[in-house]
Amino acid sequence: MSRATTPAPSPEVIAPRRLRADAPLPVGLMAPARLAAGLAVAVIVAFTLLGAGNLDLGPGEARLGMAAGDRVGPFGLVYGSWEPGLLPARVLPSLVWAWFYGGVTAASAAIRWPEAIAASLIALASAHRLRTTLGPRASVLGALTAAGSLAMIDRSSAGLGALDAAIGWLWFGATGGHALMLTPILPDPNLVGGLLVVLALDRLRSRGAGPAVGLLAGLAGLAGGWPMMAVVAIPSVVLRRREGSRPALAVLGALAVVGGWSAWAWSTARFDAWAAAVALPLMEGPCWTLAIWAAAYALPWSPMAGLVGFESVRSGWSEEGRSLVVGWLKIAGALALAGTLVPGLGDAARVPILFGLAVASAAVLERVLGGWPGLSTGARRAFWAAAIAASVGWATVAIPTFGYAAAAIGTYRTLAVLLIGLAPVAAAAAVLGGARSRPALGLAALVLVAGSLKLAHWGVVVPEWNYRASQGPWARAIGQWIPRRSTLYFINTTAFDPSIPDRDRWPADLAFHTSRRVRQLPAPEALGLEPEPQSPHFVLLHPTELEHWPDSAPELVLVREMQDKYGSPRVLARTGGPMYPDRREELGE
Repeated sequence: MSRATTPAPSPEVIAPRRLRADAPLPVGLMAPARLAAGLAVAVIVAFTLLGAGNLDLGPGEARLGMAAGDRVGPFGLVYGSWEPGLLPARVLPSLVWAWFYGGVTAASAAIRWPEAIAASLIALASAHRLRTTLGPRASVLGALTAAGSLAMIDRSSAGLGALDAAIGWLWFGATGGHALMLTPILPDPNLVGGLLVVLALDRLRSRGAGPAVGLLAGLAGLAGGWPMMAVVAIPSVVLRRREGSRPALAVLGALAVVGGWSAWAWSTARFDAWAAAVALPLMEGPCWTLAIWAAAYALPWSPMAGLVGFESVRSGWSEEGRSLVVGWLKIAGALALAGTLVPGLGDAARVPILFGLAVASAAVLERVLGGWPGLSTGARRAFWAAAIAASVGWATVAIPTFGYAAAAIGTYRTLAVLLIGLAPVAAAAAVLGGARSRPALGLAALVLVAGSLKLAHWGVVVPEWNYRASQGPWARAIGQWIPRRSTLYFINTTAFDPSIPDRDRWPADLAFHTSRRVRQLPAPEALGLEPEPQSPHFVLLHPTELEHWPDSAPELVLVREMQDKYGSPRVLARTGGPMYPDRREELGE
């Protein structure tokens, strides 16, 4: 019996294409996703990390700078004493940066870079959350709205307090009242704590309360005190409770972190320091300008968040997208109300409010670009009103301001001409887009405004602050007369003498920018109780204090007479002895 046989098929050899020059490019969803991720990262780097360490510190930030140059503890060390307002999670990133940077004391970069990295991570969190809910293009828009806002571009206490200062002056001019000027609101951005709060709130919104939320809230508390934990707890009232949420574990997680820190503080410092850290936020007044501040410092993107009120905008989002946007707007609204009314919560609420506005603005822009025909007439008009107002408003401010800078200050001329040229281009793009109903032109106008704000801050605001408003130039002039490892002393009674005007008192940023170890003494006689160094002690005084220096205190020798930033005379003096230690025997000479 014959059996039919079929020949076995010969194996087909497929050449590998992975390393071939003619290999096809990736197609489908991966290519736009990768491109969007690259664009988002580039946007974040440009707005938050470019020139991040250049700005000199202000008075409040300088206290953090002095703590970054000292040792680790449950509180920061300022002038050698515990500072209850500086908690370890806030100080540790700057302290680590200063350790890698080296030097006798910390530099401004040790404060600016951790804050800039925290700002970039906040923007990255916005981009990531929007990518997973609304797509790759939304991630780029999320990076733009989060990193390209006024608050994230500047990040300094002086810059973020400019609005409150302007409101105080306007109130004084309109009513003659000094209340807002005598107790100014000086925002503390605290982006390190704000990053932890944003991560905790995002997890609370998406997955409900749990141990991770509690641990993040506890760590945020170690960066900014109990107000940081409060701003994590308050939105739980307005958010829908998720299935499987475990609020008891969240509370236990936060209490475990706080309990560990408290035990550390009680065993290391006096109980008074721990009590002061707990009570310190209660000494702050209500932040009446919080909502106005958030809307102003989220510019030029914040007006877009108002378009969420249109049904035609919300209807174009997926269910998950609507949950994201509405949830974060609820969080922002609850924190704006609580931060306005409850003392101590204003600073802790700033970053999550900005984050909520950024998420809403990016989602609106995604809907505008992807579903323009489906928007109502009112939504379209609102979009063009916001885009045209932002671009034309910027042109109105930028052209005369930088026109003066170009004419008066040669250093800024090239950049000023560029900014003057970009301002009308942005305004024309917005107006032309409105006339032709092309929303991409409106978005391009806003991008030009945000980019111009970054260029203006980087190229004009930073050097102007460093050389005109900062204590840095005068402090560095003092520091050059002092050996690197010597200690500079202030006499504490000077700071509390009511006969000396406020401007004549020694500010913390002056002490920091000397780049020397600084200590305060209660009286001139206390200088004799300080440890004997190899180099003499240095003392910064008013001229009259040197003239009336008591005989019971160590004798001083005049080093240099100088002037402060206001032109008032100051003197630098030192104790007797050689300026530098005699090392001839050590060197075998």
